[in-house]
Amino acid sequence: MKKIATILALSASFSLFAGTTAELILKGLVAPILDISIAMETVAGNLNLSQAASSIKVATLTEKSNSRTGYKVKAKSTNGGKLVNTLDVTSFVQYSLTYNGTNVPLNTSPSQVATSNQRGTFTRDLRISYNQPSNLSAGSHEDTVQFTIEAN
Repeated sequence: MKKIATILALSASFSLFAGTTAELILKGLVAPILDISIAMETVAGNLNLSQAASSIKVATLTEKSNSRTGYKVKAKSTNGGKLVNTLDVTSFVQYSLTYNGTNVPLNTSPSQVATSNQRGTFTRDLRISYNQPSNLSAGSHEDTVQFTIEAN
C-alpha cells in the first residue's frame, strides 16, 4: 500500500508541473536550385558558312534559380569565338554570339555574361552573327560554348 501511495504522490507532483500552453515548432527546408540548360535550334548544327549571317537564333538558354542572392551566368568558348575546321586549324570563321541581346565574351576562360537578383525560371535567346568568310577549307568547322550558372 505504501508503494501505491508513493506512485500516486509522484504522479500528482508531475501534473503540478504541466503548463496551460504548449508549442509546436515546425520547420521546412527548400533545396537550392541552380540549373542551366540549352535547347539547340536545328540551324546550330548546320550553319551555312559560305555566306554572312546576322542574328540567327541558334539556341534557347533556360536558367533556374531560387538563390536569395541571385545568380550569374558565365560562358567560355573552346576556340575563343572561332568556328575552326576540325582537320585544318588555319581555316576558321570568327563569330559573335548574343545572349538576350547582349554580346557574349567568347574567351577560352569563363567570363561573366549576365547577373540576376531574381528567383525563378528564365529563358534567353542565343544568336550568332559572322561575316562572309573567304578561303575556307572544306569540312566541318566547330566551336563549343559552355555556359555555367552560380549563386551570387
